This record gives sequence, C-alpha cells and structure tokens, in this order.
Amino acid sequence: MWGNDGSWVGSDAHAIARAVTGGEVSASQVLDDHLAHIKARNPELNAVVTVAEDQAIRAADDLDTRIGRGEDVGPLAGVPFTVKDLIATAGVRTTAGSRALEHNVPRVDAPAVAAMRAAGAILVGKTNTPEFGASGLTHNDLFGYTVNPLRPDGVPRSPGGSSGGEAAAIASGMSVVGLGTDFGGSVRWPAHCTGLRSVRPTVGRVDPDGQYPGVASGDHLLTNPATMHGTLQTIGPMVRTLDDAALVLRVLSSRQYRWTDPGTVDLSRLDVTWAPGEGTVPVDEEIVAAVAGAARQLGARPYRGAALAEGNDLFGSLRSVETHTDIAELGTGFGKDIAAMLAAGRDVDRRGVERLWARRSELVHRLLGEMGDVLILPVASIPAPPLGQELFDVGGQSLTWAQALASCRAVSVTGLPSVVVPVGNTRSGLPIGVQVVARPWCEHVALAVAARL
Repeated sequence: MWGNDGSWVGSDAHAIARAVTGGEVSASQVLDDHLAHIKARNPELNAVVTVAEDQAIRAADDLDTRIGRGEDVGPLAGVPFTVKDLIATAGVRTTAGSRALEHNVPRVDAPAVAAMRAAGAILVGKTNTPEFGASGLTHNDLFGYTVNPLRPDGVPRSPGGSSGGEAAAIASGMSVVGLGTDFGGSVRWPAHCTGLRSVRPTVGRVDPDGQYPGVASGDHLLTNPATMHGTLQTIGPMVRTLDDAALVLRVLSSRQYRWTDPGTVDLSRLDVTWAPGEGTVPVDEEIVAAVAGAARQLGARPYRGAALAEGNDLFGSLRSVETHTDIAELGTGFGKDIAAMLAAGRDVDRRGVERLWARRSELVHRLLGEMGDVLILPVASIPAPPLGQELFDVGGQSLTWAQALASCRAVSVTGLPSVVVPVGNTRSGLPIGVQVVARPWCEHVALAVAARL
C-alpha cells in the first residue's frame, strides 16, 4: 500500500495480486482506489484518454466472485492496467491518436491485451499517444498534450513518446502496469523520462497483432510483415519495478518461446560491453556519466565495434522508403504530421529496399559479434524535455527528437531485446535511464543485469 490513507494506489503488481488472491482486499476495492486517482490526477496530466470504468467494474466484480469460489484467477489478479491507444481493446475506444479513428471501437482484443485479461489484470483505460505513434513527443490534434508527472525543477515537461501517456499514467500511480509499443524507442524513451522500467522484447516474443496501423481481417487487426512497422515494432510492458517487468513479460510471452527466470542468470559469467552512445549523435554529459557509472558496476569493457554506429542511419533509411499504405487506407482527417508523411510518399526502387533489408541482416550479425552478451548504452541524448520544445541543444549541436533517440533507433533496427532501468538523476533532479541490450530471446539476461543496477 502507498501512503497512510489505506489506498492501494502506488502498490506494485506482485503485492496487489497476492493481496487480492489471498482475500486481504477485493479486486473491486483496488479498482475503486485507482479510478478515484485517475479522476484526481488525469485532468492535470491528460494521460488517460478513455476510461473503461463500466467494463472494469464488471471485470473486478467477476474476479471477486471467482476468487470466492476458489478458482485460480491468474498471476495478475486484480491488477489495474492501461493500454496505449495504438493497441486494440475489445469494447473500448481505440483511436491511435487520430481523428480518422475517433469513434473506432474494436470488437477483438489484441492478443497481448487478451493475455493480460486472462492473467486476471483489469483494464482501466487507454492512454495518449501521438498520431499513429509517429513522434517521440506525446500530443495530437484529438486529445492534446500529455504532461510528465515529474517536475523536480518546476518546468512542465513531456513524458516522451510515443508511449508517453502510458509513462505518465504509471509514474503518477493511475495505473500499475502499462502496455506500450516500441518502434524507435517508444517504451524506452518514456521510461527514461519518467523514472520507470520498461522492456522492448525481442521481435516476436510478444504477439504483435492488434496494433494500429495494420491489416484488417474481419474483426481482427493483423501485423503487415511487408512494412518496417510490422517487422520491427513490438508491444512491451512499462512498470515501476523490475520484478513486475519480469512477471508481465512472462504473461505476454508467446507460448512457443521458452521463458527463463532472470534469477537463474550467473552475472559473473557474462561478457558486458558499454558505449557512451551509438556513435554518431552527441549525448548529454550527465547521461554519459550515469551510463559510465552503470558500466563500472558491471565491470563492463568498452564497446569497440563499428556496427552500432550504422544502426541509426539504417533505421532512417528504411523509414524513408516506407509508403505508409496501412495508414493511408484508413481514410482522411489526419493531423499535419501524418498528412505530411503521407504526402512525402513516393514510388520506391524495390531492389534498393531489398538491399537495405539485406544490409540490416548483415548489421545484426556484426553487432552480435561485437557486443558480447550484454551492451549498456544511453536511452537518449537528453533527459525529459520541456513541454512543447522540438529542438534540443547537446554539446552545441541542435537535435530533433528523432536524433536525440539515435541510441534507441540503433537498437530497434536490430530487433534485439532492451530493458530500461533508472540509474540516477541529473543535477536538476530529472531521471536518467540506461538501456541493457541482450542477445535475441535473452530478455531474462537483460532483466538480471538491470536488477544489478
């Protein structure tokens, strides 16, 4: 429990599930505490854009009834969770932050959402995202700006993006667990901005279906494997503790992939490398110092390879040849950023595109040969930025948000798993996270290393 008022707001998923299952508290009471907290905090933060109150109340009542009958209700029993508004939720509006989908109510859950519900978690709402997740700063024409709940220096700040609504909801206690999506850093960067833990899983670890944009197939929304978005974007958890990250990732993990407990990892046997950035974009000196400190704790050796420095450029090159057909086919009414992106679309040289994907395969192979078992590096070049700011000075160089996320994008293009954990604060009190990148299907290794930090 958090505080002295008897509220369950701020409690972690393990504590809530244990208490609900053991009869210490009802799922309905836990839910009531969080719905009241949403009503108190959300007007200021604008993190939750659709509250699923009626559906959540029914789910909590049903869970309490099942517990009363002695049924096994799952490892997340009674845990309130929120979902980024890019991910389909049955019976709950899902807009992708776009007027084109303003009244869209899916009939079928994304598989990741269905897994959470099956584990006993209770959906309380959908969280803000830039339109179709196409920005690292969370605002759109439909719902406006989301505000970071952390303000140690008194400056209103962004929670990052594109899973910025999720980050603000969890960091403020409105939600216990969040499902975000990560393309170019969208669960890692917001976690860094708000002091949370997050996981970008290996591509394929979590069923990717149910994300907008996608391919409509009856009531289902399927991933389009012919797009960069469909190939590289993942669904991943955002939480306040690493224990919760491991618990939720296990729930989300597709059954065909073996799950290994992070507690079984022998850290003394790992070859750990570290880098002060991806190699082409400057990083704030306070962030570099925090990463260096984390590396020292792990006895990491400097990363000396060349592949990492190519990742951000390749991410941008692949992005530049996307036609965004899945978005265009959704209709009209897009905001200026998406409209401009669609207007910039052009015919592409298929041979050139195939060469880029071939280059990606070669880059992954080389990076795996250079990084050892684990690679430690920054999440971003900057801490949480002031609300509304679009350009950021780092070492005398002006960076866009995309450039500031170069270290995330360099990892995204490889499809490797990455865990973000806070390791310090700036002089003004803003959190600093680091990425712990592991080899494919080794999320348990990344979680174990992150726990050491």
